[in-house]
This record gives sequence, C-alpha cells and structure tokens, in this order.
Amino acid sequence: MSESPKPRRGRPPLTDRPETRGRILDAALEVFSERGYDGATVRQIAAKVGVSDPALYAHFKGKQEIFEALLKLAGPDLLASAGTSLASDKTPMQIAIPEMFGNIVATWSTPRAKAFASLVLRMGPDGLGNMLQDVSARLRPAFTVWQARGELRKDIPVDVAIWQVIGPLAGLRIAYLHGNASKADVAHAKSLAKTHLKIVAQTLTQTRSQEE
Repeated sequence: MSESPKPRRGRPPLTDRPETRGRILDAALEVFSERGYDGATVRQIAAKVGVSDPALYAHFKGKQEIFEALLKLAGPDLLASAGTSLASDKTPMQIAIPEMFGNIVATWSTPRAKAFASLVLRMGPDGLGNMLQDVSARLRPAFTVWQARGELRKDIPVDVAIWQVIGPLAGLRIAYLHGNASKADVAHAKSLAKTHLKIVAQTLTQTRSQEE
C-alpha cells in the first residue's frame, strides 16, 4: 500500500501569504506617486513587490481595482463612507461630527494614508477637486437627515454645511498629513482637526437668535 503524500514543510510561497495584498497596495502607492496613475503599470507594481504579473492578478483584476482599493483604505472613500453610517445613526449631529470625522483624521495619520495624500498632490488640483465633489455628494444624505431632524440650521444650505466640515480637513491633510509629514506635523494636524470639528459642529447648530 502506497503511503499518502506528506505535507510540504517550510514557508508558504510569497503569493500565498496574507500580507501579499497589503504589500501590493504599498508598492502601488509608490509607483502611482512616482509615475502618476496613467504612467503606472501592473508590471511595475508587481516588480516592486517581487511577484510575477499573474501572481498580482490573483489578488487584483488590474490597475483600476488596485487604485479603488487604495481609495477605500486611505483616500476620499474613507471619508465618504462615513455618510452611510452618519445618516442611519441616531447620534445627534453635534456629537456625530467630531467623533466620526475625528476617527477619520486619526486614520489619515497612518503611513499608507499619508502616502496617499502625496499621491493626491501629484494628481493636481483637478484630481483633488473631483475627489472632494465626490465626497460631498456621498455625505449629502447624512446632512440632509440632520437638517430634517432640526439639528442642522435651516438657513445653511446642505452643500455649504458639508464644505464647512470637509474643506478645512482636506487642507489639513494636504498640509500636515502627507508622506513626508513629521510626528510634530501629525500631532499639530490632529489638534487643529479636533478644534475645528468642535467649533463647526457648534456653528452648524446655532440659530440666528443665538448668534445675535
């Protein structure tokens, strides 16, 4: 009777290890930052990771899917994804804004997110503008719900209220949370964001009589 084959010992192949997907994303960030999205290729990304093209395709269908994964992890999708939770959450706006967006600012401080900010800078004003417009559109349902519940001032248009929240945060990210940001830069950005979110939440709930 023949013996059943024994399992092979040793480290699993590189492409089978769980961290390969993360390494592909980090490598893609570098390649996108160096060459821009249009100039980057799957082959360049695979070479930086140290895997073959077919091995990379086992994790992602192509360059577009890699970029979309980065958006969800570290780009505007991270901020826009807050919209669904904010709209369905019963937490009052004055509490929800500082908590939710404060957590997002903390996530922006991670190495991968900071590298993505450098990529956005390379994409130029059009790329940043388009991203902010997308974020605004996806946050609109939450702010509309708050206004309907009477938590957001009726005299402030929803789009203006959204911009009052995300505009300064986008500026902080570009100025202080880019790939070359120091620990002092990150700490300063978090402090500014915390103060901004507290003030803007109060401002958006104030009535005209309170302001006068």
